[in-house]
Amino acid sequence: MPAMSPMPPSDVPPAPSRRQCLAGTVGAALAAGLPAAAGGATNRGEVSVFEAALPIPQLGRTRSIRLYLPPSYAVARQRRYRVIYMLDGQNLFDAATSFAGEWRVDETLDRLAPLAGGRWESIVVGIDNGGMNRTAEYHPVNPDTGQPGEADATVAFLADTLKPLVDGRLRTRTGPADTLVMGASSGATLALHAGFTRPEVFGRIGAFSTPLWLAPRPMEEVVRLRPRRAWSRVALVAGAREQVGRASTGIFARDLPAMKAALARAGYRDSQVDVRAIEDGTHSEAFWGQMFEPVLRFLAG
Repeated sequence: MPAMSPMPPSDVPPAPSRRQCLAGTVGAALAAGLPAAAGGATNRGEVSVFEAALPIPQLGRTRSIRLYLPPSYAVARQRRYRVIYMLDGQNLFDAATSFAGEWRVDETLDRLAPLAGGRWESIVVGIDNGGMNRTAEYHPVNPDTGQPGEADATVAFLADTLKPLVDGRLRTRTGPADTLVMGASSGATLALHAGFTRPEVFGRIGAFSTPLWLAPRPMEEVVRLRPRRAWSRVALVAGAREQVGRASTGIFARDLPAMKAALARAGYRDSQVDVRAIEDGTHSEAFWGQMFEPVLRFLAG
C-alpha cells in the first residue's frame, strides 16, 4: 500500500465534533438516534448518525446513514482515511438496532487501531437497509418477483450521491483502492454488483455469504463486465454448512469454486482474490463479524 502523504493544511477539512458528525437532514431528531430494539445500546463513542434521512434521488426514498470514525480521527488532523461502505447498517455497530445481533465492527476496528502504525484504521459508512424494499434494492433482479430489481439505482446512490457527500465532509482517501464496499447475504449481492459495475469507484469488495445461485449470477456478470483493474481485490466468505429457510445446507459455499474460476477468467490474479469456505460458519451477524477482520486485512493489506 502506498505511503500516506500529509495533506497541506488548506486541503484538510477540520475534524468534526460529534455534534457536527450528527448534523444531517433532520437536525435535532438525530440526537435521539434511530429506533432501537429492546436492550441497551452497544455501539462505541466513535459511532454516530451521519444522516438520519438522506434523500435517495435515484429511488425517491430516504435512508439513515451511520458513521464510524477511527480513534485517531479527532487528533490526526493531517491524516486521511480509507472508507468502507457497508450495507445493512443497522447490524454493524449496535445490538439494540440490529436484526439478529451485530457485527461488532466498531469494537474490531478499535482493537486493530494501534496495530501496524494505524494501518487498519478506517472510516465506516453504514447504509441502513430499506426494510420492505431491501430485497429489491439489493438485487439486479428481484428474486421474490422475478421483476427487475433496483440494484443499479442503489449503486448510483452510493457512488454518485453518498460518496461525494462523505468525501466532502470527512478527511477521506477517495481513490478506488481506498474505497471498499462490503455486505452480507443480499447485501453481498449488492457489494459485488457495485464493484463489478463501478470499479473506478469501488475498487475492493467484501462479499459475505453471497447467494451466488440467484440471477443474474455474479459468475456470469464478472466475466461479461471484466471489471478487474490494477487495484482490484475481491474477498468472498461463506459457511460450509450455512442454511437459511428452505435452502439446502451449504448452498452459500457451494458455488465459491465456480466464482473463483470466473474471477480468474475475468482476469483477476490470484493475489487479488481471497475465497474462503469456513466449516463452522453460520448465516449470522456473529459469523460475518468474526470474518470482518480477515476480510479487511486482505482488502486493505
